[in-house]
Amino acid sequence: MSTADPTAVPKIAWSQRMAGILASSIALPLIFEILLALLGDEPFNFGRAGVTVVVVGIAAGGLYLFRPGWLNMQRARATFLVLAGLGTALHGFLVTAAFDLFENKDLVQDVVGMTTLLLGVTVFAIGCFYFRVEDVQEVIENPSTTRVPVEEIAVSPVTGVYQADSSDRALLEACRDALSVERLHYIALYEPPDTDPAAPAQRVFSVDTFEQARYRVRQLSAHQRREFYHAQGERVVELRHSLDPQLAHLHTGPLVRLVLDVEQGAIYYYEISRNPSRHLVAVTLDQDHVYTTDAELDMLKGKLRRELGLPRA
Repeated sequence: MSTADPTAVPKIAWSQRMAGILASSIALPLIFEILLALLGDEPFNFGRAGVTVVVVGIAAGGLYLFRPGWLNMQRARATFLVLAGLGTALHGFLVTAAFDLFENKDLVQDVVGMTTLLLGVTVFAIGCFYFRVEDVQEVIENPSTTRVPVEEIAVSPVTGVYQADSSDRALLEACRDALSVERLHYIALYEPPDTDPAAPAQRVFSVDTFEQARYRVRQLSAHQRREFYHAQGERVVELRHSLDPQLAHLHTGPLVRLVLDVEQGAIYYYEISRNPSRHLVAVTLDQDHVYTTDAELDMLKGKLRRELGLPRA
């Protein structure tokens, strides 16, 4: 049993990506100062440009070094957009209703102008960051995959547990679409009964590509192999619950991800939600794609949480 080295997963943390975009936007105030100098026939204002570069540079460096969590990012984004809106509105009010403040008052004009410029540069950087949806980072970084033909995908809903008229259908479709010829070959979702959320989790459905000729095992039929993975999936979920009390003294919280790196591929466990407890068990049969599959499962977890109306974990 081993856990995958997170440094080997080819994905970029949001804070590093945002820091890079923010740092590159430092060129904008320099360009603005050059244009002002040319259009206004006045010398280049090194002080104003320097303040912008320092403030933006410190913000970018802080994001890169401290790597705050995603929830903190959401709060910071909301706070900043509120401040940006208020700052821009205040600037517009001063320009229209109190323009006499700017007459022969270079300091006031510089402060108001610099505040608006900093807000604008940061809003521009945030816009560039969100132009690419964060949840597709892993797909951008990972090599492309080949979709599995529909006739080679086996869908196995559990009678009496799977409910096609509920969120189960959307979850199943998301898992089915995540399957690929190269990487993800088996996915199963586990959750407790709706009538007893405290009961042990049971399999709701599974999807797999065991019908593909390249992954057939001579000694087993696709059906037999599927049933073995069904049984082992329950044991993986039980293993997670047995490890939790053993790790409790470390005060690191419950186990949310587990990778069993075997000779031919890997078996993955992911916690999707806690109340009620939902679990994902997945398999790759290709040893060369253990880390890239892990990255795709992290993305799939985010999709499933959105389908359930939960925030990104």
